[in-house]
Amino acid sequence: MKKKTLALILTLCMAVTGTVCFAAGAAAAGGLQEIKAYLNSSITLKLDGEPQVLTDASGVRTYPITYNNTTYLPIGSIGKLLGVDVGWDQATKSVLVGKQGEVDLIDAYKPYNTRQAVHVQSSERKTQDISGSTYSHWIMMDGYFAAIEIATSIASYNVEGKYDNLTFRYYSDCDCSLQVLGDNDAVLADISVKGGQVAQSVTVPLFKTSQLTFKTENVWGDANAYIIDAKLS
Repeated sequence: MKKKTLALILTLCMAVTGTVCFAAGAAAAGGLQEIKAYLNSSITLKLDGEPQVLTDASGVRTYPITYNNTTYLPIGSIGKLLGVDVGWDQATKSVLVGKQGEVDLIDAYKPYNTRQAVHVQSSERKTQDISGSTYSHWIMMDGYFAAIEIATSIASYNVEGKYDNLTFRYYSDCDCSLQVLGDNDAVLADISVKGGQVAQSVTVPLFKTSQLTFKTENVWGDANAYIIDAKLS
């Protein structure tokens, strides 16, 4: 719902920080052109039917602007209202909406080392329902039958030491342990997963590791553990 609402609102948005700047001088350098517009405090913005008060990052109230019978909304205030990151890149003079610089692990990298049955699923193929939600990007660590040894599955990636953080969701049909390992098998995260619970989200600091490994233990029989929507940043 938020994404659809944001898409509609962004077509109206004009300012980056919640204020609108109009430069003097018609057809000035840098693409700026002087116009005459009006702050319109009579307009009420409603989100899902509820009236909203727009404010900038400092908490100062902002208002829509009316120009040539069109209403423009401050994008910084809208981003704050919807919980969407909004920024400004001065070098490229670009408005930045949403998370910037994230890389989809499954799209960008292939596992170079796997142990036991590990399956990687991308959006180019089928989706799957996991803990009540539908996902298209996941790593499935299959369960298997083992008489004595601990059931262990591993998927390793070479992420080239480029990233600071890894964010993903995890789910398992049964109780298991999930570790995220870095270079020289340094433990970056050690998670006790409760079987059958709704998929949980976690962010793991990577410390510019080159090797990234997911390791699950005690996933037995027909049970499976999942790493879902893994993003590098």
